[in-house]
Amino acid sequence: MVSGYSKEPFTSMTATRLEPIGHGSVLINHNNSEASPLKSELDWPQLIHAEIIAVTSAMRKNARWSGMGVSGLRMGGLGNSMGLRSARMQGGPGGNNKDANMKDENPLMAGFTSLRNYLENMNDVRDVDALLLLNPFLEVIRSGNTTGPIAGTALGSVEKFLHYGIIGLQNPSIAFAMNALSAAATHCKFEASDAASDELVLLRMLQVLQMALTSECGQVLSDEAVCEMMETGLSMCCQMRLSEMLRRSAEHVMMNMVISIFERLKNLEDEWQFVDTPSDLLDDANAANTTAEIHMSTPKQMDSPLPESNQNAQDTTTTTTTTTTITNIQENENKEEEKQEEKEEGGEENKLETQEKEEEETTQEKEKVVNVKTSLVQDEKVVIQPQQQQQENDKKEEDTTGSTPLRAYGLPAIRELLRVLISLLNPHEHKHTDSMRVMALGILNVAFEVGGKSIGRFEPLRTLVTDEFCKHVFQLAKTDSLPLLSLSLRVITTVFDTLGPHLKLQQELFLFFLIDRLSSGTGSRGTMAEVDQDGYISFNTRPDVEDSGNNGIVDVRSASPNMFLGRVTDYPRHSKHYSDQMMISGEVRELLLECLLQCVRVSTFMVDLWYNYDCDTTCGDLFEELVQFLSRNSFPDHQSYALSNSHILCMDTLLMFIGQMVDRVQSEQSLDDYVELTPVQDLLDRKIRKRLVLQAASLFNESPKKGIQFLLDNGLVLPNKEGDIKSSLSHFLKTTQQLDKKMLGEYLGKPDNLETLKVYMNQFDFKGKRMDEALRMVLETFRLPGESQQIIRVTDTFAETFFNSGPKEIYNVDASQVLAYSVIMLNTDQHNPQVRSRMSVEQYIRNVRGVNNNGDFPREYLTAIYQAIQQDEILMPEEHEGILGFNYAWKQLQHRSTLCGTFVQCDTAAYDKAIFELSWKPILAAVVYAFTTAQDDDTLQKAIYGFQHCALLSSHFKLNHVFDSIIVNLAYVTGLLETNPSSNSVPDPIVDVVGQKYVVSKLAVRFGRNYKGQLAAVVMFTIVNRHGNALGSGWIKVLQIIRNLFVNSLLPSSMLQVEDFLSGTTSIPLKPKSPKPAKQPNRRDGSLLSTLSSYLLSPYSSDESYCRDPTEEEVESTLCAVDCVAACRLEELFTDISALDMETLQYLLKAIRSVGYDTEQMKKATVTIPYDPATVLFLEFVVTITVRNADGIAELWPLATDYIFGILEYAEKQSVLVVERTVVGLLRLCICSAARNVMLDEILKCLRLLRDFPPSVTQAVAEQMMAGIFNLSSANSEYRSNPEFLNTILEIKQKVANSL
Repeated sequence: MVSGYSKEPFTSMTATRLEPIGHGSVLINHNNSEASPLKSELDWPQLIHAEIIAVTSAMRKNARWSGMGVSGLRMGGLGNSMGLRSARMQGGPGGNNKDANMKDENPLMAGFTSLRNYLENMNDVRDVDALLLLNPFLEVIRSGNTTGPIAGTALGSVEKFLHYGIIGLQNPSIAFAMNALSAAATHCKFEASDAASDELVLLRMLQVLQMALTSECGQVLSDEAVCEMMETGLSMCCQMRLSEMLRRSAEHVMMNMVISIFERLKNLEDEWQFVDTPSDLLDDANAANTTAEIHMSTPKQMDSPLPESNQNAQDTTTTTTTTTTITNIQENENKEEEKQEEKEEGGEENKLETQEKEEEETTQEKEKVVNVKTSLVQDEKVVIQPQQQQQENDKKEEDTTGSTPLRAYGLPAIRELLRVLISLLNPHEHKHTDSMRVMALGILNVAFEVGGKSIGRFEPLRTLVTDEFCKHVFQLAKTDSLPLLSLSLRVITTVFDTLGPHLKLQQELFLFFLIDRLSSGTGSRGTMAEVDQDGYISFNTRPDVEDSGNNGIVDVRSASPNMFLGRVTDYPRHSKHYSDQMMISGEVRELLLECLLQCVRVSTFMVDLWYNYDCDTTCGDLFEELVQFLSRNSFPDHQSYALSNSHILCMDTLLMFIGQMVDRVQSEQSLDDYVELTPVQDLLDRKIRKRLVLQAASLFNESPKKGIQFLLDNGLVLPNKEGDIKSSLSHFLKTTQQLDKKMLGEYLGKPDNLETLKVYMNQFDFKGKRMDEALRMVLETFRLPGESQQIIRVTDTFAETFFNSGPKEIYNVDASQVLAYSVIMLNTDQHNPQVRSRMSVEQYIRNVRGVNNNGDFPREYLTAIYQAIQQDEILMPEEHEGILGFNYAWKQLQHRSTLCGTFVQCDTAAYDKAIFELSWKPILAAVVYAFTTAQDDDTLQKAIYGFQHCALLSSHFKLNHVFDSIIVNLAYVTGLLETNPSSNSVPDPIVDVVGQKYVVSKLAVRFGRNYKGQLAAVVMFTIVNRHGNALGSGWIKVLQIIRNLFVNSLLPSSMLQVEDFLSGTTSIPLKPKSPKPAKQPNRRDGSLLSTLSSYLLSPYSSDESYCRDPTEEEVESTLCAVDCVAACRLEELFTDISALDMETLQYLLKAIRSVGYDTEQMKKATVTIPYDPATVLFLEFVVTITVRNADGIAELWPLATDYIFGILEYAEKQSVLVVERTVVGLLRLCICSAARNVMLDEILKCLRLLRDFPPSVTQAVAEQMMAGIFNLSSANSEYRSNPEFLNTILEIKQKVANSL
């Protein structure tokens, strides 16, 4: 019977032609089939005759056909045609029945003779009728009277015809021939011998099925044929009596056929094949389709599918019952074994009876025949005998070749195949073993890999995946069986990759489950990271890392409302492979982490999580949860610091996420290409609102009054024009998933909130619902309060609202209220374990008699209510546990999935800044911890990549505080921030290595031994040199390191060069020598230049006061430190200082002021402050930075002069060299400013400071001051004509001259 179909979808098809087949016509795509050459170089007639001889020869080897000549098979027909009478042959018990047997067997051999005669008149292989060609071979295959070798030979011939192209789409009757081939192969029968030989025939049968479906002729197979072929393959996969080799071969064949089937799905609407059918047949088919249930064995045809159609595939396909679905495999297996035992007991002698005699008497001894269909899958109610099955096959063939037209397979067969495979995954079905589930998962994985995206275009297929498939496979993901878990996770990731847009909530649920399960037991490994205000990350270990509560702190992070689906009580505990606790083994942990890593490999995965979940007020903060989880679990064990593979996987996942952002940043994609996506600011506003809603829900759960006040204060609940908030508040109460259902019920049941309760009830759409269905809708949102008056108030309000929706079965409000109470009482009666005597439907009807406006409710209406309550209890939200709770929650998820929209893929860099700013702390913490605890170069290299990528992103997004944190943490890792206690008594020794002198200081030795510290230093300075503009407060740590390197003689000499008015360029000394006693102490005219020359010595000059020779190891460590400093390229920091932004330069000068000297120490000093070379070094940095950025000198001047004035304010307490270098620096700034004719007032202020020096200070710096003033007065400046400027210059000169 053929169902109706629509011709409209086929009007746009291309390159097709109609071929007449029976009473219909099949539309076939012949784009590539017209000129298909034969693969055999042998002439096609010779090849066919050779196959005929091969089969008949195999038959003659059997005793049954031995001695039978082909020429004798048709004796008597010629005489009859000429009027002769043929003698009747007698046979019976004790008589000669050889001729009778020959007559019964003649059709098998005669078929080949007829085929030979038919081929004599054929000249072109394309004109050969495919059905006539295959029919003799198919008769042998399904005969049951042949042996295994004979059936195998016939199967091989058919396979060769398909493979060589002897039969193709161009042949007449190809559709009927292919469907007949399918029917014959799936019902293949032969006499049993040994198991190995029989399985060889079954293997050949599988190969024929594969060739039939995957060849070009496979596209004309019907839905019924395809389902039977797939059912046969599945049966062999699941039949444990078969050998491992055959079952694995069946799985392989199934996968190949599934590939072909789902390849067809990709272009189904373009190449949908159909048969022109009379309208009366269509009407009959449609009538049949509305009542029957689909089974894989024989699904009826359905209307042509349309993508995104709303038609229900379940209602448009039907089935026959001659065979059973795969779900009965295990039950039938035992029955088949019993039947085989009975056959063995029946004796070895098998007798053949003629068809006429078999109709009259019952066969006492059953024939020992291997029937592929009945031996693998039998119907409990139908015991198919060999001849009976033959009659059914003959009848089916008659239908095939008769008036019933055929239609090529399509959506019905594909949907049925998908349904059966998914049903095998049900973890609560005891008949299905884990090996069957593994087989089904492997086939499903191939199906999703090939046609996953195409499945999403068809609503009947998509619904199977989003509902039953996800429901079953998510539960399988909780198993501890590694093969089952591994394949389950693989299929899940494949489905998310191909059908992700339709699985938004399912993906959220699964990822939260993964995080929860992986967080159990080991959790954060006892290590917690904290970030201080400077960006430094510290790690604390706690003995108890599991949170016992929030300790009064409101957690505003959203959790999935369906997280309880992940509890261990939601999957069966009877199996040894399912854990009773959430503790998981290392192998399971790695599989789950690998699954996460597989998801993150999608370049947009993390962005998609943030966009679809974190910015959705109805979903959890999945992105934040995942990043926090990966960060925590990348920390090694705090006791052994041993890295396991799980830690490495978490670290790799974080680095992959960062690397993907870097790739997007470095690409040339324009953000303008993604204007269709939501602007980032709108998403950030959503997140703010989401956190407020979550906080309001938390407060409401504590106290509804506090929660509502919070809603009003933050504008989450708004009054209408009349100032009423009930409507807005009711919407919040109904749509906020995080509200406590019990608290909500108590709030709505209070008499003060009656009006709010009415508005709340009016939000439900009860139109077309029965009373029990409407009550379920309401009680899914809150729990009925405990007090009777509150229950009455809620129930009456519900009943009134329900009556207002217009149910035709209820006549007034009172009747609605009574019926509502009766439903609640019925629910208690049917499901309360304390009730022993359950109410019958008649009793229920009698209890509500006469209350419907003095009349009765319709009996059918009450019966439907009774049956629904009896089968499915109305449960309060908090009462759902176990499998019942799982099913309820899954139903809720399916309902929410229709409202939440699709999962949007965000292939854009527009959101990367917001995402990175949200996640940088846990990511950087993981990188820092990995670096500091690494025990191999591979881990160090990964951490370095993490530092570099985070630095690049923070620089690109101008997140200075993030960049500062990176530099601060690297600075601490170097170990160069530590200072040695000052000791003037024992100076550091100096060694000579290849003519170069080195100071072997304690810091140099320690740094040279610190391998990670050296790496951190190189990475830090490389990052600063590359992204210096992003550095802010982090300059302080950089300068502290430079100061320590300088005082330990590790800075490059080029950084120690300073400009001098007298000697040009000189170096900054580390410590001045005491001047030698003057030979003529009474002379005061000794040149200060000679005194200065005693100070300006090389900082690395030899000194006879140095003691203790260093060890070779200390020398080697010092050389390592020197080489590391050279690799840091410190001199490049200030080489192109003018390229830095003004804001960065200001940060740098502020940092220099903070590090250069201690003002408080200067204030407290009562004697001369010891010479500090670092003060001079940073003074030179200040002057150099300001002079080289002369265009912005007005902005830098205040910071530069602040450093200088801070020193000169205590000039009398300072070392002479410090004051002298400060004066030189100040005059250099004045010269630079004067040359640009700017800042006259500031220059005059500086000159007045020099003029007002105490005489002793003026005398100490007289020569440098005089030289500097001369250079200033000689500068090409307009200020030389300014009287005040000139007068101040003259005053300074006069004072200096007087001091000399």
